[in-house]
Amino acid sequence: MTKKILFALTIIFSLVLSENVSAQKKFWIKFKNKNGTPYSLGAASAFLSAKSIQRRIDQNIMLDNTDLPVTPSYVTQVDGVTNVMVLYRSKWLNGVVVSIGNSFTATALATINSFTFVQSTSPVNRYKISFPLAETEINPDNSSNKTAAFNYGMAAGQATMVGADCLHNMGFRGQGMTIAVLDAGFKDVHLDNIYDSLFMQNRLLGTRDIVTGDTMVFEDHTHGAQCLSTMAGLDPGNIIGTAPKAMYWLLRTEDVSSETISEEYNWIRGAEFADSVGADVLTTSLGYTEFDGGLNDHTYAQLDGKTAPMSIASTMAARKGMLVLNAAGNEGGGPWYYVGVPADADSIISVGSVGSTGSYSGFSSHGPTSDGRIKPDLVAQGGPAYVCYSGCGFGNGTSFATPVLAGAATCLWQSRKAATNMQIIQALKATADSASAPNNRIGWGIPDMCAAKSYSTLITVSVNEQSPIDHNIRIYPNPFSGEVNIWINDLPSENIHVAITNVLGQTLYDQTLTGPGGGVIHLNEVAEYKQGMYFVNLSGAGFNITKKILKQ
Repeated sequence: MTKKILFALTIIFSLVLSENVSAQKKFWIKFKNKNGTPYSLGAASAFLSAKSIQRRIDQNIMLDNTDLPVTPSYVTQVDGVTNVMVLYRSKWLNGVVVSIGNSFTATALATINSFTFVQSTSPVNRYKISFPLAETEINPDNSSNKTAAFNYGMAAGQATMVGADCLHNMGFRGQGMTIAVLDAGFKDVHLDNIYDSLFMQNRLLGTRDIVTGDTMVFEDHTHGAQCLSTMAGLDPGNIIGTAPKAMYWLLRTEDVSSETISEEYNWIRGAEFADSVGADVLTTSLGYTEFDGGLNDHTYAQLDGKTAPMSIASTMAARKGMLVLNAAGNEGGGPWYYVGVPADADSIISVGSVGSTGSYSGFSSHGPTSDGRIKPDLVAQGGPAYVCYSGCGFGNGTSFATPVLAGAATCLWQSRKAATNMQIIQALKATADSASAPNNRIGWGIPDMCAAKSYSTLITVSVNEQSPIDHNIRIYPNPFSGEVNIWINDLPSENIHVAITNVLGQTLYDQTLTGPGGGVIHLNEVAEYKQGMYFVNLSGAGFNITKKILKQ
C-alpha cells in the first residue's frame, strides 16, 4: 500500500512540476548601459582571471565596456519584479534572461519595460540542435605519405591530414595551452582510460554544467566525449588526439533531453566563462538552424554573422583574443544546406568535413553567408573520423572535424605563441591546399600545420619578439604593486621618451629623459595606479617599443 501511494504521489508531483515548467516563458531583457556598476576596467582582476588578462596583454587587446559584468542593481531590480526570476546574465550582450509565469507575462513585462535602464524585451526562442550523422563502423583508407614518430592507431589519418603529427614531432603537443570545449555533455570521460594522463597530470582544469548550474558533466550526453577524444585522447596504438598535452575546460551548454533550456544563451554564458578563466581556444560542435515547432526558423538573410546572438557572441569571443572554432553543420545534403548558427560568424574558423582522401563530404553544410562570405573557412577529416566513447569507432560529422582541427591549431599557436588569434587564422588559410581558389564547399581547404608555422607572418612575429633592441630593455617587476624599473642597455639614443597609457588610451605619464645610453629608470608614480593593465612606450632615434605591464 505504501509503495502504491508513493507511486501515485510521484505521478501527481511530476504532473504538477511539468505543468509549472510548461507554464513559464523566457524573455531576453536588453539593458541600455552599465551605469552604476561597482566594477572598473582598472581593476579587471575582480572579474577576469590573470590568464585572461594576460591573453589580452599578449595580443594588445584593450579592455572595454563589454568586459564589465552586468550592472548588479539592474539585475536586482528586474529579479524583484513579481513573478519574474532572473535565470542568467550576459555581460557581452548586456542583459539577462528571465522566466515569467504565463498568466503574469503582460504585467511583468510592462513593469520591466518601465525601468529607464531597459532597452528592449523579447521572447527567447529555443533552437534545435544539429548533431552529427549516425556513426558508421567502416574501415576508411587512412594511408598517408607522411610518417609519424607516434603511434596514432586508427586516428593517424585525421592527424596527419592536417599536419598535427609534424608539430607533435617537433615537441608541440599543446603544452601550456588551454582549450574550452562547449558541448552537450561528456559522459563517462572520468572513467575512460584514454584520458588517464589528462587526470593524472591535472590538465583538466575544471568542468561546468551551464544548464543545471553545477559542475557535473560526466553523466550527460556522449557527444562531447566523442569530440574530446579527437583532441585529448592519449592511448598509443589506439588514438592520440591532436592536442594530447593541452589543458581543458569542459562546459556543458546544450540540453538534448529538454526543451525548457535556451541553449543559445547557455552557450553565450559558457563562452564568457571560458574567456574569464583564460581559455586560449574555444571549440564547439553544436549548430542551430531551427526553432521549436518550426516557428521563426532562421532565414537565409539572418545568416550574416551579425543577427543571431550566438553569432554576435562568437565574434565577441574572437575579439577577446580567443581562437574560436565551430562546426559548419551536417545539412549539406538537404534543401537547407547552409551553415548553422554560429558558424556564420566572422573572425572565427567554421569547420567543414572531408573524407579520408580529402574529398568534400556531401553532408557538410556550406555557404555562402547571406552577406557573401565564404563558409566554411577550413576543413578536416570528419567523414568519417575516429572517435571514442566506451570503445572507439568511426563516425561522420563536422562535429568531429572541428575538434580535430581545434587541437592541431592549438599546437600551432603554441609553436608561435607571440602571434595573435587572427594571425593564426590568416596563416592557416594562406597555407591550406585550396588557398589559391577558396570555395563554399571546403573554404580555403585542408590546412597544413607545419606550412602554417613557416608562414611569413608568423615568422615575422617570432623574429620581432627576439629583436636585439627588444632584448636590451627589461621592465620589472611585472606584474607590479609598487614602483616599476626600466632597465636599458646600449640603446642607440641618449634621449628616451617614456609614455604610459591605460586600457582606455589615456596618457598617465609622458616624459623625455636625458642621460647615458644605459641605466635604470625608476617610475615611482605607478605605485598609485589602480589595478589593471598599462602600456609603456619607449621611443627614441631608431626605435619605438611598447611593453605591457600589469598592476596587481
